[in-house]
Amino acid sequence: MLGRKKETEVSSQEVRTIVGPDCLFEGNLTIPDGLTRIDGEVVGNIKGNSGLIVGERGSVKGDLSAENVVVYGKVQGNIRARSLEIRASGRVDGDVQVQELIVEKGAIYNGKCSMGVEGSEVG
Repeated sequence: MLGRKKETEVSSQEVRTIVGPDCLFEGNLTIPDGLTRIDGEVVGNIKGNSGLIVGERGSVKGDLSAENVVVYGKVQGNIRARSLEIRASGRVDGDVQVQELIVEKGAIYNGKCSMGVEGSEVG
């Protein structure tokens, strides 16, 4: 199953950066190589060339630009990525520009989607 393949790909990466459940980060964040996980709240833009997971209790208010993005929590902002997965518990309110998109049953997505278009690759 395509969704399972991507989940394994992202989850097999080493988590290098964590914004914890009780943390509030305000400002723009540049993520390093490796996987970044947001379990707290980020108010600002997030940019990087690797993987990003927004956990079930995670919240981002700002634009995201990363190679692979998996949303279990909430994102209010535009997303630019090679692949985006919105899991059943996830919510995205914003436009997305991606090569690959997976939206699980129960997920909420409100916005405009552009797929397979030039410029959706990060880098």
